[in-house]
Amino acid sequence: MNEYVIRETEDFLALSTLFHDSGMGVRIEDRMPERILKMWRMDDVRTGELIAAATLEVRDGVYSLGDIAVREDVRHKGYGLVMQRVVFREARSCGIKELWACAKEPAYYLHSGWQKMIWDASPRIAVYCDSCGRRSKDCHPEIMKYTLSEQGEG
Repeated sequence: MNEYVIRETEDFLALSTLFHDSGMGVRIEDRMPERILKMWRMDDVRTGELIAAATLEVRDGVYSLGDIAVREDVRHKGYGLVMQRVVFREARSCGIKELWACAKEPAYYLHSGWQKMIWDASPRIAVYCDSCGRRSKDCHPEIMKYTLSEQGEG
């Protein structure tokens, strides 16, 4: 039995709080921005607490893995990859062939099969975190692209 359950949600307050607390430059607010097509949350089966979340968005006219975050105390358990697969599955079902992302952890994305793209030649999908203390110190986001295969994995 899984330790978690994943469901689609419209509760942007909970997700925006997780994204903000994860250093993603997302403002905490209760209204879902228009750019978001769908949102998912992963909850702990026993406690009901939010573990991870992801969004499918349209940014600068392209489909994007908009935000993805795993609560800090449960990272490194593969939950991010699980949430990516949820977004990939939905994107495929909609006929989407590629997804873009602004990767704050580029090595993670590269390890997950994404391609690093040239910043100035890519869609303007980046989110800048002016309030984050990591900005320009140890946070150097990259623009990434993932080409979806016809098969279910990756």
